[in-house]
Amino acid sequence: MTKKSHSRLIQFCVVSGLLVLTPLSHASTTLLSTSKYLVNEGVAFSIGNSGASGFLFSWTDSTGAFSGVSDPTLVLEIGQTYTFQRTAAAHPFAIMDNSASTFITGTDGSYSRTSTISADITAATLTPIADFTASPAPAPPALNTDFITWIPSQVGDYWYTCTVASHLGMTGKITIVPEPSVVGLIAGGVAFAAFRRRRSGGRSTE
Repeated sequence: MTKKSHSRLIQFCVVSGLLVLTPLSHASTTLLSTSKYLVNEGVAFSIGNSGASGFLFSWTDSTGAFSGVSDPTLVLEIGQTYTFQRTAAAHPFAIMDNSASTFITGTDGSYSRTSTISADITAATLTPIADFTASPAPAPPALNTDFITWIPSQVGDYWYTCTVASHLGMTGKITIVPEPSVVGLIAGGVAFAAFRRRRSGGRSTE
């Protein structure tokens, strides 16, 4: 069975004691708390800016369109393909590992770097650095070519920031979580089927 980026077998139902897996179609977004969004499959994030104070994220999925979300905390799933397409002209966008937490403070939607040292940003940026930094800026005629493609392979906390050292507030958090376990759903379905058989008196049709 081939895994597709926009379809996973994560729903199940039990019909006459048989487990039937059905696919979910496309990505959806769930607002977990203020400024914290779970995006359960790969989407394309378009990233603009509000001056030098924050990044503005926009994306569309089966839930609808999200436009101009300021420095969201993103909860993304391992193994999915996400793109981060920079449209801001003067704000290079980089994704960093959790070592950056040593120079970041704040809460969801309002994180800020405490370091203005460019070397700190560079040291924390995922490698290869060129693949995780949207720079140089998009320029005519190719306005939408400055992007990062990321398929997260490890769960944990990551960070994004503007690499201009003085733009401290253009910072946010990305948390990578495991995808729902098909194995766990199968086990639950089998247990439910066994429960139904016990409720029916344990009669066998064999």
